[in-house]
Amino acid sequence: MTTEDSETPPPTGRPRDPVLEQAILNATVEVVARSGFAAAKLEDIAKRAGTGKAAIYRRWPSKTALVVAAAENLQSPVAIPDTGSLREDLLGCVRHYITPSARAALALATVLAEASRNTELRDAAQAAIGQPPVEALRAVLARWIARGAVDPATPVDLIAGLVPAVAFHRVALLHQGLDEATAVALVDDVLLPALHAPAGDTP
Repeated sequence: MTTEDSETPPPTGRPRDPVLEQAILNATVEVVARSGFAAAKLEDIAKRAGTGKAAIYRRWPSKTALVVAAAENLQSPVAIPDTGSLREDLLGCVRHYITPSARAALALATVLAEASRNTELRDAAQAAIGQPPVEALRAVLARWIARGAVDPATPVDLIAGLVPAVAFHRVALLHQGLDEATAVALVDDVLLPALHAPAGDTP
């Protein structure tokens, strides 16, 4: 654990500034994408965000927590869609993984690479980034099984794991985020066939 990670934040007391918070998250993405996780310094992040380290520690207790928050911020919020269409529900889940820019994909790739060596980062990233969207997709599949549109024998865990596997493979190895065309193809050409459901509106 580095000195930066072991520091404790000062007491809170002033209102949170969402504009400054977003600036810190954006600066974190830029610094991590440029320098990597290990070499990224909170001083550099604070300077790029136009603030000081104290402002960072009021919001996040460590560099690990900050980097995970910045990576999480690159993706859309996790939701459990209920559109009345299996295909649209699946698309809603898969679109969570769409990465907005090459810089964002590079920052995510850096986090994933470091997580393979850093247990603290791996566990934090899994809890905040990896698990919630998988649970959302499981919930969608369970709902459609209950509605009779999907076979109860469907290997839900296996299918739910396909989406992050594809998304993170593209990010980690290709430094390319999932895009809309790939998200649609993943639903129409992989998930729906695996669920034995047509690509048209379901049910």
